[in-house]
Amino acid sequence: MSLSEQQIEAARKIDQRVKQLRSVGADNDKLLALMHDLMPNFKILLDTAQPGQMDELCVRFEGFHYYAKLLERLAQGIA
Repeated sequence: MSLSEQQIEAARKIDQRVKQLRSVGADNDKLLALMHDLMPNFKILLDTAQPGQMDELCVRFEGFHYYAKLLERLAQGIA
């Protein structure tokens, strides 16, 4: 199933912010704190993605992939 324009745009916003923050040396804690306003975008993607779509977004957007992995590690740590 192909990605919608809304899904691509949400991932692109996350990707751009992560890349910008990492380029100025933000560590993971700072990154999480400064990404709070885009967390709803990520949640929408999780809720609407069909099988394989999150993987596709991770391949297309390096910063998005970084953020997704960071959240995955955080969730595993909480569990």
